Amino acid sequence: MSVKAYLELVRIHNVIGSAISAFMGFVIASEWKLAPIRLMLAMTIVASIAAAGYVINDVYDIEIDKINKPERPLPSGRVKIETAKTLAFVLFIIGTALSIFLNIYAFIVALLTTLSLYYYAKNLKKEGLIGNIIVASTSALSAFYGGLAYFEGSWIIRSIIPTLYIFFFTLSREFIKGIEDVEGDKANGVKTLAVNLGIQKTWIISKIILLGLLIASPIPYFYGFNAIYLGGILILNVILVIVILQKHTKESAAKARKYTKIYALGALVIFALGALHI
Repeated sequence: MSVKAYLELVRIHNVIGSAISAFMGFVIASEWKLAPIRLMLAMTIVASIAAAGYVINDVYDIEIDKINKPERPLPSGRVKIETAKTLAFVLFIIGTALSIFLNIYAFIVALLTTLSLYYYAKNLKKEGLIGNIIVASTSALSAFYGGLAYFEGSWIIRSIIPTLYIFFFTLSREFIKGIEDVEGDKANGVKTLAVNLGIQKTWIISKIILLGLLIASPIPYFYGFNAIYLGGILILNVILVIVILQKHTKESAAKARKYTKIYALGALVIFALGALHI
């Protein structure tokens, strides 16, 4: 058994990012009043369900990945598909069960997210836009879940801005990913924007969303986030500009996806530090 193959299967870097997102949501909602047990529970729940989602997605994507990403653990044969299914369901159960120890709303959100990720992988991914919206929503919920775990005071008001920011950023990133995967998606009947509208129009839509985020990015500063946030996000926006300036090609989509990963992690750190009282 190769540990590396399983880490690739769960997309460990994305899982860590999801856990950091929950941490960010918690410290923003609590204004850095840490409650270690609730915080660790939230991060573990989000990481478990996210990992399960990535695994079950690869299970149902195996034929597509034979075209787009044959080096992935399942199409390459490094992990057996039955083992992957078992792993996904165990992780889903762990994440959902742990949510009971937070509050009833945390349990409901965890359960609905689990069901959404499963049905996304099984059926809804092929519907294109609705699948993209589900991915963007579940990604945004990682941050929202951190606030939900805190569940005191006006946590929901403080959680809205980063949740919306992550939603629209992830939606754009999903469109770009669809450009990169257009050949395999087309061959397997996945109705992404890139398949339905073409690479050129999908790039334009993605860039409009990113441009909107670029323009709106200073707004949180005027709603309570500190100067660290403002300075950090303005520096980080250089990455968004680089993505916006990419050519409208499939090859550029692969480059842009790498840039957006860096931006996503940086934005989580900046939002978290931006909630500090200085």
